[in-house]
Amino acid sequence: MRDRKIDDFFLFLDFDGTLVDLAPTPDGISVPDDLTDLLARLHRRLDGRIALVSGREVATLERFLPDFAGDLYGAHGAESRQSGRLTRHPLVGSAVVADVQAQARKAAAAIEGLTLETKDTGAVIHYRGVPHAEPEALTAAVRIAEAAEGMEMHRSKMAFEIRPADATKAGAVRTAMEGQPDHIRPVVIGDDVTDEEAMEAALERDGLCIRVGDGDTCAAYRLPDPAAVRQLLHGWVTEGAV
Repeated sequence: MRDRKIDDFFLFLDFDGTLVDLAPTPDGISVPDDLTDLLARLHRRLDGRIALVSGREVATLERFLPDFAGDLYGAHGAESRQSGRLTRHPLVGSAVVADVQAQARKAAAAIEGLTLETKDTGAVIHYRGVPHAEPEALTAAVRIAEAAEGMEMHRSKMAFEIRPADATKAGAVRTAMEGQPDHIRPVVIGDDVTDEEAMEAALERDGLCIRVGDGDTCAAYRLPDPAAVRQLLHGWVTEGAV
């Protein structure tokens, strides 16, 4: 990595698969004991320039990390908590989202082993427990998304999500970087295909990107797992350099 001081960073971190290990179900994750303190130290060191950018909803992130003081971008950018102020996508609470959830519920019930996760911004069909059902799950997710105005289907790890078409992690990075001095560089660390768009947005500002795990990536660097990410972040906040 280039010789840089982390004091010039704006750090954007994914949550599942990046800071915490993935689990068979969304609620099955375990938050490491030292994560809260690590994020607090980074928040102080970076003068608040740290944000979580996740597919999770803001309320869920707050439940897992109630003391996190940085900004939160949830539901892939469809929600944000900036300086304590919550903003949500116009489709939240709409008939469009309600219909997407109803159709996804039917699809999940029709295919044994699928798990449905509903969000205020859409629905996620998980097939982690039944990998062989991926084609059927994909067909259902595409059908639901194509019938829902303003919604799109996106792939993630062992899941298909139907969410607002204009909600992106790239948009979250660009929004957060607005007004930042030229010497501040975005740093994106993520593990999923949905993080790639955030990395591309970071590269527009001469940023630094790290991919966690395998998969195609635009990132120049790679780490094997969340434990390695936390170890790297510990080193950064302690030594102050990359």
